[in-house]
Amino acid sequence: MTTAQRLELAPDLDEAKRGATLAHSIVIKLKEMGLPDDMDPHLAKLCTDLADLCSAQRLLTEQVESLLKSEDDWDAVGDNLVDIRATIDHIGWHMKRVRRPMTQITRWAYRQNETDELQ
Repeated sequence: MTTAQRLELAPDLDEAKRGATLAHSIVIKLKEMGLPDDMDPHLAKLCTDLADLCSAQRLLTEQVESLLKSEDDWDAVGDNLVDIRATIDHIGWHMKRVRRPMTQITRWAYRQNETDELQ
């Protein structure tokens, strides 16, 4: 394995930091707006999944660009498509997982809005 290949397999700490910062920012935003503690399990899933979806979107873009820049070699094309498929599967998993917490927090948010309008 070459040094370049080992680097490609190394964790992307900058991306991990971006994801953690984004997830934390979502938590702070909703907690500062008054999301109650009993919604924390939903909030944890929501912020994690949204941050991971944003990160996966960036990765998917990079992978498609890599496919377009790859050599005219079917093995390289196959490798790129496998990577793209793995990212799409990962996105699909997060999309399914985020629906319930997003629905719960959305319902709570609309109930709050209705309460505020009545006052």
